[in-house]
Amino acid sequence: MKKILFFCLSLVVLSSVASADPILTEQVKGVAANNLEAGLGISYGKDTWDWDSNITGENSLSLTVIQAIFKYGLTDQLQLNMTLPYRSWKSKIEANGASTSTDDSGIGQIGLGAKYSINDMVAVGLDLQTPTGDVDKGLGEGTNVGLLLACARELKPVVISGNIGYLMKSEYEDEHDVKHDPADLFIIRAAVEYPLNEFSPFAEFQAQFFGKSKIASYDINESSGSTLDLLVGSQYARDNFKAKLGIQFALGDEDLRIGRMQFYDSADWKIVATVSYAFNLIGGSK
Repeated sequence: MKKILFFCLSLVVLSSVASADPILTEQVKGVAANNLEAGLGISYGKDTWDWDSNITGENSLSLTVIQAIFKYGLTDQLQLNMTLPYRSWKSKIEANGASTSTDDSGIGQIGLGAKYSINDMVAVGLDLQTPTGDVDKGLGEGTNVGLLLACARELKPVVISGNIGYLMKSEYEDEHDVKHDPADLFIIRAAVEYPLNEFSPFAEFQAQFFGKSKIASYDINESSGSTLDLLVGSQYARDNFKAKLGIQFALGDEDLRIGRMQFYDSADWKIVATVSYAFNLIGGSK
């Protein structure tokens, strides 16, 4: 089915609460005017699976993503975003004693976005994933557009937040002119944080639901379903510096993880780390 991409607006609705800042969940408050928050994120995940048939052998795929993250406050209400990802994956397939290994790496899908904070409780934004990753090397897809609805509430001593998102994926063609039509994603996230002075532990759930993907107008068997992941971690924040570390575990269908569906963001396990620092471009540090 051919999809028509159009300009769309992402809704982000968050209550003004204590500074909840887990890894997966979006916040309403943007970067202050004339401030640039520059960050670096690194994740490493691995997925293993067995054949469903009489074929013997264990298969695996590991994925490393390194991305630069920039957030700029054009005004106190309007934040501009950019992510520059580098992806590197390695795959090993075993079948009845025979083994094949492949790998590739390169630039992924560059992300562009904006978020407008209407007030302390409501913000709107746009997320665009550009087709900069080489699809034939497994580094990207077509142009994707994301929608998000989020909320948060402080229930002392914890902060609870939730997201509902929709990622619209476009068709794209590979080097052999074969048309790929990946399924759209419906995404639900929930986070619980326990804010402390400098360290704030948190836990997050992420669920993704999707229909069947297609290649050359034919459905890919067993490509529809859902994923479910749990992430536990902590944030260290001091002055303009933030550091986060989390470990993510897959709880859902093991056939719908990165080993077979690389862009579903679910692996047997994944380690995620980010660091960031905020600068005032007029007067130095924020």
